[in-house]
Amino acid sequence: MGLVPGRAVRERLRGHRGDPARVCQLHAVRGGSAPVRGGAGRAVVARASDVGVPSVVRAVRILESVGRAARPPSLGELARELGIPKSTAHDLVTTLVRERLLTRSADGRFRLGLKVLELYRAYDAASDLSGAFAEACQELVPHHEETLVLSVLDGREVVYVACRNGTQPIAVNYRIGLRLPAHTTATGKAILSTLAEDEVRALFGDAPLLRPTRHSIATLESLLRELERTRARGYSVDDEETVEGMCCFGAPVVASGGRRAGVAFSMVKARTKPARFRELGRQIQRIASALSERLGGTRAGD
Repeated sequence: MGLVPGRAVRERLRGHRGDPARVCQLHAVRGGSAPVRGGAGRAVVARASDVGVPSVVRAVRILESVGRAARPPSLGELARELGIPKSTAHDLVTTLVRERLLTRSADGRFRLGLKVLELYRAYDAASDLSGAFAEACQELVPHHEETLVLSVLDGREVVYVACRNGTQPIAVNYRIGLRLPAHTTATGKAILSTLAEDEVRALFGDAPLLRPTRHSIATLESLLRELERTRARGYSVDDEETVEGMCCFGAPVVASGGRRAGVAFSMVKARTKPARFRELGRQIQRIASALSERLGGTRAGD
């Protein structure tokens, strides 16, 4: 069973760097629990510090493209996606392969290299979020039937940094590093609910909100009202707003130094009775509170 957007949704998502490919990586999996794991008329000269070093930016875009690809891309596919000459793409991937950030298979396709994993491990070791999440899962919900995820806010998106699969035969699975719109996801809305209204307005500006499904929030004003409801309930809800057929319940984690994250249960809606919604909301609040305390913070709103 796959929980993926239909064609119309994919077309609306095209061009958004977090979708559609990454939304499609949210899917149902079979099996039990798994380990946590300027002005007109004037020339404007932009400084390198404003726009970045072009070759570095292109190398990063290549890594992002390879990382989100459903099938390892070829050199030609990477060049077309980035809109650069094939010779330029060749020089970039050759360097990335030499530095072990990419690997090239016998058929000429590219995958992320072991250096990426080493960098992630270094980041993970420096961050206590994932460790605290793993401990909380083991102590509070060691055999929970629903998938539990942890994410952090990055601009208008959330990035998933940890996931503990549920024990249901059909459970929703998340890829670490997956990016999704903050305004549609339970973890995203949970984090946004800890921000002041002017902070949310500044974050989203006047740009239209991405709508992965017909249930997604369409306007900033609607999002602000939803965040008010989230604060009043104490937990957030994603009712088929990110993927049709999936619902999630989230709560904010507030750590020392003002660091914020979001934790959520994610499940297939068809087998989740409405009578369970409130209890799942209360459970995720307790987990978020325990995580906040472990990380030297407080519950949002305290």
